[in-house]
Amino acid sequence: MSPSRLQGLDDLPRFIKESIRTGTPADYYTGAKAAGYPNLFVMGGLQASFQFNYTDIAEAQGQHIAACIDYARRHGYQSLDATPEAEERWVQEVIEHRGKTSFNQECTPGYYNFEGEFQRRQDGNYNGGFFQYCRHLNEVRERMEANFKFVNQPLTTD
Repeated sequence: MSPSRLQGLDDLPRFIKESIRTGTPADYYTGAKAAGYPNLFVMGGLQASFQFNYTDIAEAQGQHIAACIDYARRHGYQSLDATPEAEERWVQEVIEHRGKTSFNQECTPGYYNFEGEFQRRQDGNYNGGFFQYCRHLNEVRERMEANFKFVNQPLTTD
């Protein structure tokens, strides 16, 4: 896998800059991978299961990311990227489960609840439950070729 070089705000991927500019969350496949950015994984909350014990979600995502990288390496791939179709399926899954909590309405407006807004397109976190989220990660790993694009050539830095 080729290392990425991100340094300052100008070097951030377009989807992160657009999210910052508009204040809307970016799309993340399983809360950890954005289509169009090979080998870039993001750990944390957006579109991932929300846990009060962050260690649980960090461990689940870390194991998932490690398994994805391991798969790519074992098969001789230089890069992997979520397919736009897989990313959109996940966004629709997030949307299907939004509104299952009253967190956004009841919490003091701030960063984590989009200043009190609710029913936004992605609505921040996956609210289908932690165990269902982990089952989905397992299903993704069982069908890697259907969920990711893989490339054998080294990535260029153009």
